[in-house]
Amino acid sequence: MRILTIITMVVCNMLGMHAQPQFGTKHGIFNRSYIRVTLTASSPSAKIYYTTDGTEPTTASKEYTAAVSLNKTTCLRAIEVNGSTVSAPATQTYIFESSLLSQEGAPEGYPTTWGNYTQIYGTAIADYDMDPSMTTNATLRPKILEGLHSLPILSIVTDKDNLFSHERDSVKGGIYIFTGTPVGDNIGNGWERPASIELFGGPQNHDLSINCALRLHGGHGRLAEKNPKHSFRVKFKKDYGPSKLEYPVFGENEPQEFNSLVFRCHFGNSWQHWSTSNHTKAQYARDVWMRRMQKKMSGICSDALYVHLFLNGMYWGLYNIAERLDDNYGKQHFGGKKSDYDIIKIEEEGGNHVEASEGTLDKWNRMKRVVRMAGDDKYYYQLEGKDENGVPNDTIEKLLDIDNFIDYMILNQFGGNNDWDHHNWFAVAANGSKPMPFKFVCWDTELIFESLWDNKLDLVNHGMPTEFFHCLVQNPKFISRYTRRAHELLTGDGLLTPTNVIAVWDSIYNVIHMPLYMEAARWGDYRYAVHPYTSKGKRYTVDEHYMTERNRLLNDYFPNRTRVFLDQIKKAGWYDETGIRDVCVSQDNVSERINDNSLYDLQGRRVAKPGKGIYIMNGKKILIK
Repeated sequence: MRILTIITMVVCNMLGMHAQPQFGTKHGIFNRSYIRVTLTASSPSAKIYYTTDGTEPTTASKEYTAAVSLNKTTCLRAIEVNGSTVSAPATQTYIFESSLLSQEGAPEGYPTTWGNYTQIYGTAIADYDMDPSMTTNATLRPKILEGLHSLPILSIVTDKDNLFSHERDSVKGGIYIFTGTPVGDNIGNGWERPASIELFGGPQNHDLSINCALRLHGGHGRLAEKNPKHSFRVKFKKDYGPSKLEYPVFGENEPQEFNSLVFRCHFGNSWQHWSTSNHTKAQYARDVWMRRMQKKMSGICSDALYVHLFLNGMYWGLYNIAERLDDNYGKQHFGGKKSDYDIIKIEEEGGNHVEASEGTLDKWNRMKRVVRMAGDDKYYYQLEGKDENGVPNDTIEKLLDIDNFIDYMILNQFGGNNDWDHHNWFAVAANGSKPMPFKFVCWDTELIFESLWDNKLDLVNHGMPTEFFHCLVQNPKFISRYTRRAHELLTGDGLLTPTNVIAVWDSIYNVIHMPLYMEAARWGDYRYAVHPYTSKGKRYTVDEHYMTERNRLLNDYFPNRTRVFLDQIKKAGWYDETGIRDVCVSQDNVSERINDNSLYDLQGRRVAKPGKGIYIMNGKKILIK
């Protein structure tokens, strides 16, 4: 069946077919007892065949002759057959509120166990249901339904065996059973299956349906004992459907062309996580906060969109769609051609090592060699494409965007990132006609904002960003630059002062606070009722457990973290308060430096259009007359 499916899809794409059955009712959420869906072919001579269980239809499926009546959540899939021509499958998902509230623990045709545990003995108990103690609760039930309507729906539809087959085979095995863990036998790593995804509804009124390749994503989050709620990655490939997605997933003003997307499950600091300490810190906002704040600080990030994910019509939880950091990300955000880009990361699916997932490691290795000697001004200047006197020289390759790197380091240091930088980072650079030095992008930052006293300034991992940072702080020019940026971010009205930190935090909370009741009903009881791991958890809820952690952050952590972090920088010797009031420089130098908009007022705030007065530039006072 799997081979036949791929052949059918390849033939459809080779024929350039676009004609698919049209649905009289579009995907959506319904609170009725039933609906009737009509299907229309593009030609009177064409026949339509359909399925209602997620299975990809064939000519052996039920033939459409009259409107299809639906009274529960259904993934309706259809093909159009005209002579020897067979269309690619079209899919629409119809979600019934009543089905959500009664989602059962033993759906027909689905296994009662999932994959084997890797680091402990046993096999994962399958978990499909919504907790009836919550869905039947008179207080929680309306909150769950309000949460359902508060976000876009992301529906993944595929043959159930593509997900849950226990056959140990690279073609027939289910990707939710053989998860490709980074430890153990690694079986399932790289497996992908044909699927349809839909994105619809929500405040944005999304309306997308597309065929693609589906695979699992992540590192230790793939281990069945550690996490039953896995992340996914979709790829747009000609063998499965369109070769790229052209759709404004993240808004009209953001990139609208994608090779791949990641559906992040929220693993760290979540209710379903294996560690009890993570359960109590669940907020489902930390990683997205970091992305949003990096964009405010540096203008770049991997964007994210919160969604409710349904898997073959079953509610699977609160997820966010994230931009996959690949060569297309480089092209869409920075220009040029995809072939220009080097994407550097830690490969976790087959062992922890630095790799170029796109491009090569050549430029990375050049940057690494130079940054390790950056205590010497000659090499520090070289990183930015300058000669030994600090004068820009077009013949010298720019290797590192130091301003981006400082922002990236301050952000991770401020958050006290506890799962970094031995992994969970990306670096992007471009070659060719539009070269770009390496820029670092935050990724998978779920373990931030934990202890008020977390201190990452002494962290050094060989060949990683923290090693580069400790090489750079050997240079007083870098320290001066780091000091200036830290002062700008951590004092006055800086982006990392309590008011602005909380503003971004609350902007996320305002989006997810009602959907969290859905997440609690789906996964809040997992470590209590299904698999305790090492110690039995609780039935985690929004009002009792989530709000306790939220109040800790708002009342204790955020009001004090800025001060604590600033004190840590001072203690490390990297905040030289005398560095912002040195000596005057010549008017010629002032004129040149004004052009790069790097002047600061006496409070350390960047000034783009300075008037007359005293300013600070590179640790020196500047008088503009």
